Amino acid sequence: MINVKRIFSLLLLTVLFNLYLNQASATDLEQVVSGSDVEDSLATSKVVEPSPYIIQNADGEIDNQKIKANAKPDFMFNENHPEVSVKEDPKNQFQDLGYTVPGSFEAKENYIEIDKKAMASDFRKLSSGGINITFIKNDFNYESANDVINKTISEGYKHVKGGALYIRSDQYFYHTDYLNTFWSLGGGLGYNSGRGVFVTGERSDTTFKLWEIPVDLGIGIEIPIYHLFKISGAVGPSATVLYQNRNDFLSGEKGRNKIQWSYGQFANAQLKINLAGFSSETAYTLFTESRITNLFMNLEARYQNYRNFQDDIKISGTSFGIGFTFEYL
Repeated sequence: MINVKRIFSLLLLTVLFNLYLNQASATDLEQVVSGSDVEDSLATSKVVEPSPYIIQNADGEIDNQKIKANAKPDFMFNENHPEVSVKEDPKNQFQDLGYTVPGSFEAKENYIEIDKKAMASDFRKLSSGGINITFIKNDFNYESANDVINKTISEGYKHVKGGALYIRSDQYFYHTDYLNTFWSLGGGLGYNSGRGVFVTGERSDTTFKLWEIPVDLGIGIEIPIYHLFKISGAVGPSATVLYQNRNDFLSGEKGRNKIQWSYGQFANAQLKINLAGFSSETAYTLFTESRITNLFMNLEARYQNYRNFQDDIKISGTSFGIGFTFEYL
């Protein structure tokens, strides 16, 4: 008679033995089996608390973070750090003045009326330099052997004592509402001509042309009077070149041209009248279209003294002229 109880026990042992063998095989093949321990090749990591950098759900830990009282931001710019602070140049506010973004003023409610009077008052004081263009009449004194230069360019037939055109750049290095100081560099070109004179005093048919090319380096002061006038003066070393040409020699022939130079001194004084100072509308328009902060008409006096030419020639004295100054940011 078959023992049913013994057969059932054998079947149960067989099933349990197979399950044990399957689990061991899975472990040897590095498969993860539910309920088994997982080996961490780097280390055993345990999460102590939720991390705000790991997104867990819609209401994760990062969304529930609260800022503590009196907490400072993670990044602070320009706070108690003068070495990284940026010094604002007052001229920067006028750099892009006059440009209108298309569509900015399409709606009337967006239109902002600019206080042109206040702006003109501001940029008039922010000039960094100026360009002077001046014509000086030639009333200087010329001394030469037998007074030949004066007789040629001042008394001769068809003589021309043309004067000189000067261009000078001024750069401010101290600038206030009441006193300005500047250095200047400039030069000029003058022209004179006339018929020559013989030693006997007889007039020659030869035409002499005399070009003068002065170069000045100076330092000056300037006193503003409100925004309408300025009184300015400069002084410094100077040098000039005399270029002489005569037409009784062939081109390239020795003696046709002669060049000599002399060092000396110069000084000038200017009364400046601000043509843009009488109307804020004019000043604003001039500035927005050309970046000119002030436009002056000048009444000018020039003194010069040159006594070191190679020939026995001396040029000195004071003469007057008129010109313009264009100041810029």
